[in-house]
Amino acid sequence: MDQRTEPFIRKFQSAQRYLQAKDIQDLVSLKFRDDCIDDQQYPHFIDQYIRQSLAFAVEPAQGDFWGRAWVVTDNHDNRVVLVEHETGLEILAVAGSVASLIALVPLISSGWNKLRDRFSRHYMDRDSGDLVEVRRFNETNVLIEQRTPSIEVYVFGATLDEYSHMKKRVETLEVEVAALKQKLAASTSTQAPPTRARSKRRR
Repeated sequence: MDQRTEPFIRKFQSAQRYLQAKDIQDLVSLKFRDDCIDDQQYPHFIDQYIRQSLAFAVEPAQGDFWGRAWVVTDNHDNRVVLVEHETGLEILAVAGSVASLIALVPLISSGWNKLRDRFSRHYMDRDSGDLVEVRRFNETNVLIEQRTPSIEVYVFGATLDEYSHMKKRVETLEVEVAALKQKLAASTSTQAPPTRARSKRRR
């Protein structure tokens, strides 16, 4: 294992218990890349936007996050972990939890983008392909790194993938149910007692 992967594993393991994920492979890191950010902007963002504007619950998170971290929870118990970095905000979430991604991540992204627009010169001239860094682990703990134009693009893609997966599962279940119905019908017909012909009444 290389020196760069190991710290990410520790970070994902720290987030795992807060997000109630079974494995670190279930998690995704979405990292904004900005100019150097004043560390006072983070408490302002957490208190003014997350707590007051969105009315989400916020608690400090303890672990090897490489910076201050907070657990953000909405009224439906959807959760993400926010991590402060000098180079931008990081969001740790359960990749397969569409409810959490849709309910929390775009709202947090929107607020952060407004903050970036006010304080970051880089916001006006950055390459749109470098906006968000996406990191995940595969089944063999290899760190997979990609880039996406925006949080919204990632959430939309993840939602489509989950919808496609669920659709395939439903189609498979429908085939299995149809097969079971055929077996049940065949079994019922072979077990049915023969019917006696009704005799005609003499007049």
